[in-house]
Amino acid sequence: MTLRALLAAAAVVALAGCASTGPVGGTGPSSSPDAASQPPAAAPDGPHLTAEGVVFDPIAHDVEPDDDCEGLPGRDELDAFDRAAWPALDVAAGEAIMTCGNADGAGWRHIADGHTGDFGELAEPVGAEWEDVAWFAIDRALEQPTRVEEYRDDIVNYDVLVELVDDDQTQRAWMVTVGVGLSSGHIITAFPDEQR
Repeated sequence: MTLRALLAAAAVVALAGCASTGPVGGTGPSSSPDAASQPPAAAPDGPHLTAEGVVFDPIAHDVEPDDDCEGLPGRDELDAFDRAAWPALDVAAGEAIMTCGNADGAGWRHIADGHTGDFGELAEPVGAEWEDVAWFAIDRALEQPTRVEEYRDDIVNYDVLVELVDDDQTQRAWMVTVGVGLSSGHIITAFPDEQR
């Protein structure tokens, strides 16, 4: 077990007695497999991020997609996310595949190349890494979207509202958009847009 996994497991055990505000399982590349099966944690004191009732946990949501894509071709699958149905657009539930991608196309490398700073704005107030926040927001948008909108014939945008909360008050909010190609099932891009 890696040091990162040991630290994540220790933090989850320490938080196991806290009240629940929603699931915080770690999904994604290089995340601790034990984190997903642990009890959810309560909202922490101080600034924290939430999305559709789930609190971002920098330990449980720790991912390493850049490391996992090192040396891999762009079409290689990095991870698969559950994708919610949206009956109003006749979109069935399924999976959304994150590929390693490429900077000028789609997938993880495209998100990293174009939106590191954007997600950094969400991560900085809570002392987190941009890719952990991005992965969390992507997962929440696909699994529990705030809204889903048609972008083009075969592309839909799954949106989730991510809020920065401190002292039980929303300080800032971003709508994070995740573009998904329906016929390919691939994630094209993801980016935040500040709402307030």
